[in-house]
Amino acid sequence: MAFTSGTATNYKDLLARMVTFATANGWAVVGTQTAESVYLKGSGTAGLDEIYVGIETYEDTYNNRYNWLMAGMWGWREGRTIKTQPRSSAFEMTADTGSVVGYFHNTSIPYWIACTPRRIILCANVGTTYQQIHLGFLTVPATDAQYPYPLFIGGSWNSKILNTSGTLYGFWTSGNSFSRLSIPGGAWGEKYPSTESYKKPVLDVVSLYESWNNSMLTAMDSSYLLDPIYVVSNNAKTIFGQIEGLYRVTGFNNLSENIITVGGVNYIVFQDGSRTGAGDYCALRMN
Repeated sequence: MAFTSGTATNYKDLLARMVTFATANGWAVVGTQTAESVYLKGSGTAGLDEIYVGIETYEDTYNNRYNWLMAGMWGWREGRTIKTQPRSSAFEMTADTGSVVGYFHNTSIPYWIACTPRRIILCANVGTTYQQIHLGFLTVPATDAQYPYPLFIGGSWNSKILNTSGTLYGFWTSGNSFSRLSIPGGAWGEKYPSTESYKKPVLDVVSLYESWNNSMLTAMDSSYLLDPIYVVSNNAKTIFGQIEGLYRVTGFNNLSENIITVGGVNYIVFQDGSRTGAGDYCALRMN
């Protein structure tokens, strides 16, 4: 796994830096539709996969909106929009909603990126909040024939007409977010907040110890427990796959951007959006 960090000048520079790092680590740019959009293809661990993701930027200066609109797809075709790419996860995209969205701003953005040829995870410090995205495959408990395309797109929400001032949404690992997964059979399952009671989400994102809350502490020797994160069915009876390199961790005696070491491996800690309770943190593997 490759890891990098730095500070982008704005949300478009952040995208350019992520693309540059990804293309040095198993991904290729397959096309662009405009100067503000890019389509990537991941090669996978053995170099034989074709993992397609697309990112468009969206800017509304008057309302302080500087966002990424993201989607997964089964392929890429010249001249098509992100919505009309082959089997795009943004197939329901309207003028304002339908893609997986990450919220940034138009000034300096500290960032951290962990990349393999299978997936990209980006965390960014945007003002007083943290944003996180996931583009790529899950690690699945199945053969390639059983589950050939476990593409997971994780972000904060599905509306481009919001910005970083929102407090209802957060990381795709939490209950206050939106994400999509290509599930076995080819349909796109989605995850969204349980507060939207008129819907029934297909997905959930959980860890082995599901009841993470503000009472979570470190171990008796003050070490940190790293809890693997899984994407499951909404009734938790089906495990679709595990998020590679990201874990839930307690925020007790912990802070965002703190580096912890577990078993000789370094992890960097991030809070869920604007939340700072002990149950609102995760740790990204750095090496």
